[in-house]
Amino acid sequence: MRETLGWHKDQWLDIDKILISANNRGLKFGDGIFETILIKKNKPILFDEHLKRLEKSSKLLDINLKINELTLKKLINDGIKKLSLKNDQFASVRINYSRGTNEGRALTIDSTLETKDLDNLWLEFYRIKPNFNPISVLISQTEKRNEFSLISKCKTFSYNQAIQVLKEADEKCFDDSIILNTSGELCCGSTFNLLIKRNNQWITPRKESGCLEGIMVAKALKLKIVKEELISPEFQNGDIVVAINSLSCRQINQVNDLKLKPKFNPIYFWDLLYN
Repeated sequence: MRETLGWHKDQWLDIDKILISANNRGLKFGDGIFETILIKKNKPILFDEHLKRLEKSSKLLDINLKINELTLKKLINDGIKKLSLKNDQFASVRINYSRGTNEGRALTIDSTLETKDLDNLWLEFYRIKPNFNPISVLISQTEKRNEFSLISKCKTFSYNQAIQVLKEADEKCFDDSIILNTSGELCCGSTFNLLIKRNNQWITPRKESGCLEGIMVAKALKLKIVKEELISPEFQNGDIVVAINSLSCRQINQVNDLKLKPKFNPIYFWDLLYN
């Protein structure tokens, strides 16, 4: 039974056998984009939404995305079959796409470089269990999200800021961190979007805050379960605060020194958005 599986340059192989050139801009500069998709009942869930966001990221960052949708979907379905999942088991697939390779060490983009359609693509499959465990968070004092940056609007390979806020949380005995933007507005977490139920209304930080436009939040907005707002970081004791992404839905039970008391069923809410 496989726990992980990789695909690169027409080969199915163990993930740790995927070899990326030292001249690949994704490895050297973090110059690439990705999407992580939940696999449920042997199907990639919200595939179209993830692909649309990948294409949007490529346009914003001027990355020449050469992916045929039918080819990508076939590769993902083939990978799912190779995992041999039972119908009640979950997995994920991470779609990675770099800008390509450079000759030499220059940061400058070589616009004349020609690559085959799928040379810059690699896939990672993992068996997973969705995470519904509650967490405590602190509001980062060292990192801010740049609400004006194109990078903030895309899922890129660079996770340095997320790593720093996780280290900050760990040093102070918290599970994770929330990041504000440069104006002090509530934005997002290290790897998650935020949902807050306050005064019987679900709200989420507005896109203008610099938070990534999350797939799950987009689904909640489409269902009119939640609305976007400019939110200050002053939490209230009666708030229900949720950290959500494509692979997890976790209630936040503490922000800094504030203990949050309300109870919440994350599995029900997560299933609601995925069904």
